[in-house]
Amino acid sequence: MNPFFNKEEFRPRAVVRIPGYIFFSFLILTIGNSIPFQGFEYFLTTLMLMGVFWIFFRGVDNRPSIKEAGISVNKKWLNEFWIGSLIGLFAMGLIFLIEWMSGDIEITGFGWQGVGTSSWGFPVLMFMFQMICLGFYEELISRSYLVTNFKDGFTNGSISTSKATILAVIASSAVFGIAHAANPNATEFALINILCAGIMLAIPFVITGRLSYSVGLHFSWNFFQGGVFGFRVSGIPIRNSIIDIQQGGNPIWTGGSFGPEGGLIGLMGILLISIFFLFYFKKKTGKISIHPMFKRTYLQNKEMFTKTDELA
Repeated sequence: MNPFFNKEEFRPRAVVRIPGYIFFSFLILTIGNSIPFQGFEYFLTTLMLMGVFWIFFRGVDNRPSIKEAGISVNKKWLNEFWIGSLIGLFAMGLIFLIEWMSGDIEITGFGWQGVGTSSWGFPVLMFMFQMICLGFYEELISRSYLVTNFKDGFTNGSISTSKATILAVIASSAVFGIAHAANPNATEFALINILCAGIMLAIPFVITGRLSYSVGLHFSWNFFQGGVFGFRVSGIPIRNSIIDIQQGGNPIWTGGSFGPEGGLIGLMGILLISIFFLFYFKKKTGKISIHPMFKRTYLQNKEMFTKTDELA
């Protein structure tokens, strides 16, 4: 057996595809950080990452349809995006309320104080746009590509596609956590929380086969955390927010200088959202089960999506 190329599937094996994709994605992220167009570097980075994704997903992975990535342009996808966004707003609002009422944070001001009324809102809107871009491309990398490819790589005679999907969610979430290790004030506990957040974001993807809930939740969690409630986002301070706060309290609970994602309160939010998704899909469909796309092998999916495109 060739350890690097699968002759039956006629493509490189996952052990080649995944490191290659991660390398080029992080290369693009590095280039994106050096783009001098303040604010729009996120948009340009998104476009470049979409190009890398397309090359790997359609070319290297040899997949017949972008639908296998969980991406569609229709009303249902957009509605699910907004549902995910509302879930993120509710969770982060609850975290803010608990910390404020317990005295762990102090409201020191508001974004419009001390500046012209015509200028204070633009940085907040720009941050919202940036978080939409970041939420999309991080989900494209960590869920669309890594979960799908880890699942293919883990699937073999002794590991079913369903078990491989669970392993893929854990492995991709571990990569997601490690990717935040260089963030300011990152701790071991913060990275574990980010890993758990990766699992939370993967749940709706593997159940529905669509990335919509995950992108909406990821965007909303980050935007309301930093742009509205004034917390640090994964250790990164946000210069302009609607509410200015002074963080206090026990860092083990609050996350301290990393933000809520670094503390027990952030883990509480992650677990509550994960449980909500499971109950939500149980009530909506009558059962909790992974999407048929993840139950099929690569070759079965290729045949299925090829027939679907031909019929379309």
